Amino acid sequence: MQRGSEEEVEGDVEDEEFIDEEQESEEGEERRVKQLPVGRTVTLQMLLEENILQPGEANMSIEYMGQRFIGDLLSDGKIKSLETDIIFASPSAWACHCKRIINPDKKSGCGWASVKEEMELKSAETQSVRIPVRHCTLGNRAAIHDGNTLVESTPFSSMGKIQPFLVSLSTNAALVLDFHCHLTTSEVVGYLAGHWDVNAHNLAITHAFPCRSRLNDRELGPLVEEDIYRGLEQRRLTLVGWYHSHPIAPPSPTLRDIDAQLDYQIRMKGNSDASYTPCVGIICSPYFVESVSLESSLASYWVIPPPENKPHEYGKPMLMTYSVIQDQYLSQDALNEMKKCAEFYKGDQDYINFNEGYKGNITYLEKLKTSLSSKFPRDQNNGLLWNYLSEMISPGSTGETRQPTPHIPPPPPLTSSVTLASSSLPITIPSATKATSATSALPGYLGAEIASALFATGKFPTSLMGLSFPPPLPSVTTAIGGTTLSLVKPPLLSAPSPAKIFKAEDLLVAAGVASSCPGAKATSAQTS
Repeated sequence: MQRGSEEEVEGDVEDEEFIDEEQESEEGEERRVKQLPVGRTVTLQMLLEENILQPGEANMSIEYMGQRFIGDLLSDGKIKSLETDIIFASPSAWACHCKRIINPDKKSGCGWASVKEEMELKSAETQSVRIPVRHCTLGNRAAIHDGNTLVESTPFSSMGKIQPFLVSLSTNAALVLDFHCHLTTSEVVGYLAGHWDVNAHNLAITHAFPCRSRLNDRELGPLVEEDIYRGLEQRRLTLVGWYHSHPIAPPSPTLRDIDAQLDYQIRMKGNSDASYTPCVGIICSPYFVESVSLESSLASYWVIPPPENKPHEYGKPMLMTYSVIQDQYLSQDALNEMKKCAEFYKGDQDYINFNEGYKGNITYLEKLKTSLSSKFPRDQNNGLLWNYLSEMISPGSTGETRQPTPHIPPPPPLTSSVTLASSSLPITIPSATKATSATSALPGYLGAEIASALFATGKFPTSLMGLSFPPPLPSVTTAIGGTTLSLVKPPLLSAPSPAKIFKAEDLLVAAGVASSCPGAKATSAQTS
């Protein structure tokens, strides 16, 4: 009863603010004639009349507890919410409405301090750092949730559990991955391949296969897929995961990344525990603005599905610890992949100019050297590899054109079994047109959309082929300064089907770990 009264009072506050704003709008002209505005006399309509603001679609935003709300600034100074189509007379009324959706106990505050106008997005330097939210604050899925919301990954130790399997990452794979992510301000994505040792419970990541393709590139996508699939098959490798970059954001998965990763885990489960093959996601943040280190921030994650009694919640991202295994030799595969990546991105508007300054007196080239040096194999301690890579991405920096001599291993025995099953499902890698300098300033977080296609040729049981991937985000375009930008709108994030949740719970049993959430099946975590 008390709760209802409180809501009525808050509703009255919002209604009063709506009326106050209109009264100020009607009386504003008369007061401006008599004297300069004093007190609470500045309205959005005044700012529009003085050409300080311009009306437009999706040019108003509110960020609160990791959620982002978008609104249209109308010509009369009112704000129309894109999520609910409700028209608000003032920024305060809109801010109160948005905050109550996330936090019903939130009292009304100053909306002017919460609302942002589109002009703040024109410069990359004015971007606010996206802060990951805790999983427990998400609640159930809702249409207003932004698929780009970053979520903290939880260590297994904080839940009193043991990591369900071990993960190792070879320096050759880490070198390719890190080099790929450094080349561009746009988000990139690729495969992770290696082997799964069921007896040792160890997932060994030995190779990285960059996807040299852009979003929605329907011509190049199938060619990239065919090349990578052929490479996996020839090397007798198993698909064990995927990676993507968050160029300037922290290496925390987004809501879209979480849904995608859980979907891949279900697909890789197989028909029985014996056929279970785990897969992980790795996020690389090469230019994370708050990082104090020059090395890229890397994070590996795995997702625990929601409990059976809470099917509308999001999966819980878990932080996977991994060991880095230094390779004895530089592989020919790693050298080839890095060379092809440099050739693919060179000349694009989102390609990094490594001669420019990164921070202080440190250039992007020096930053890259620091990040890659720890990932060099043992046989490349003479500086030849770095000189070659430096000359490749920044001609004239070293003058070194000699290619390092990679180690060529003997071919695998013919008796080795091929772990990849042939598939008639093509990978349609959604890849976009070349990014402009304007779009590169806006983080897209599109890795999950690309990776949705990567697992089509993996080792999937036929019964799971029909599972759908998270739907792609709808987009709207608007012109800013003569440049067309693609603005991502919050998606309708629907809950998984009951059948999918059932399979997800089985996934925990196969991995040897149980969700700590109420209602989940209790299974002791084991590692061998």
